[in-house]
Amino acid sequence: MQLHHRFAALGDDFFLHTRVQPLAEQRLVEGNADLANFLGVDLKDDSVKAVLSGAIDIPETLSMVYAGHQFGGFTPRLGDGRGVLLGEVQAADGSFHDLHVKGAGQTPYSRMGDGRAVLRSCIREYLCSEAMHGLGIATTRALALFDSREAVYREKPEPGAMLVRTARTHIRFGHFEYFFAHQRYDNLDQLIDYTLANLFPQCATARDPIEAMFIDIVERTAVMIANWQAVGFQHGVMNTDNFSIIGDTIDYGPFGFMEDYDPKWICNHSDYEGRYAFQNQPSIGLWNLNCLARCFSRRLSREQLINALQQYEPKLQSTYDQLMAAKLGLSSSKDVESLLDGLWTILRQEQMDYTLFWRKLCACSRIDNSPVLDEVIDRQRLQIWLEQYWERRDDSRDQHAVALEMYAVNPKFILRNYLAHHAIEAAEQGNYLPMRQLLKVLATPFDEHSDSEQLAKRPPDWGRKLEVSCSS
Repeated sequence: MQLHHRFAALGDDFFLHTRVQPLAEQRLVEGNADLANFLGVDLKDDSVKAVLSGAIDIPETLSMVYAGHQFGGFTPRLGDGRGVLLGEVQAADGSFHDLHVKGAGQTPYSRMGDGRAVLRSCIREYLCSEAMHGLGIATTRALALFDSREAVYREKPEPGAMLVRTARTHIRFGHFEYFFAHQRYDNLDQLIDYTLANLFPQCATARDPIEAMFIDIVERTAVMIANWQAVGFQHGVMNTDNFSIIGDTIDYGPFGFMEDYDPKWICNHSDYEGRYAFQNQPSIGLWNLNCLARCFSRRLSREQLINALQQYEPKLQSTYDQLMAAKLGLSSSKDVESLLDGLWTILRQEQMDYTLFWRKLCACSRIDNSPVLDEVIDRQRLQIWLEQYWERRDDSRDQHAVALEMYAVNPKFILRNYLAHHAIEAAEQGNYLPMRQLLKVLATPFDEHSDSEQLAKRPPDWGRKLEVSCSS
């Protein structure tokens, strides 16, 4: 495995050299074979495992420095408090991908923390990043999970773990905010130029490459959040230091997939004011982009920045409408908003499971709407909506083909909190089978997986009351 160190070439102003501090009696318990094959990383090779686990010291490993707006308040210096960038590997298609270790131990940015991660949080990130990949949503990915016999103390002692995750970059909005806030403009220009050359090379031939790149960043962010909203995903901690510059979903903490439909749903019980509630995610995305825009204000004019930011809402809305039209089986997105307005009221009042509703809608026909009608109390109200819905379906299309298209965009399986909880409890006892069973269906969530029907069911009562916080 050959490691490249392009980010390290930026110089010491961008990071501090750190190393992975191995856990006691750690072992590789889960490896992502498909991803490893794509990256050319042999997880069976002892020398590769030694690099990933920190058993071999690599002089170029580092922890990045960045800042961030956290729940609206600015923190001028954050950084990788428990993360170490090992370097990059080059995949067969020529693309570069970071190898980044979470839970690697204390770094200069740990801020009195221990720099560790617990098994619970590493499993949640592994499962969710792979679930998002299976759903076709841009995301970091998990390559390898190491558990250990070392205790990490949070509210109580928990088993420590390390997660090796990959992405085309781990550069965040907060990287730019750090140099802008500290008025280190030469470093900021260096970072902008690095990002353009290595992550947005397609913009290099534009009339103004920096403007083209910033517009691309705006649109990628809009597409990411439109996908979140369509699938019912809530990030939970949409701080600017948790926003990837390339529009990847990054930093899985107190996330959740919506079960009972509720636009005001808050998955993070530490979010006391509901800043990052499900319905607020689109506006927070734009708020974060405004923070980033300030960092580009020395390279772009006010008019250029305003023009770029104005691309956000149309891109988000058009992407969301297209996604929802596909979920509804419509040939056009022109009727989507009017249909959804009435549907949301019904789903909220019926406390309808968001994922199950869409999946069951795929099984309906003009003459038989029982799959969804059997899920509600007020059948007449939903029947009226269904009549409006069928009026908008294109009769000229093969309806069986339409149903198959709907099944291909409405997942049967999502990462429900209670399923993750069950997998974590088993793993903490040394049993990783439930985690692997989940990974199997989450990799292809639109398939039937008839042998795993139990993983598609509503949560039991105890599972609906699970709360997730930032503690990890």
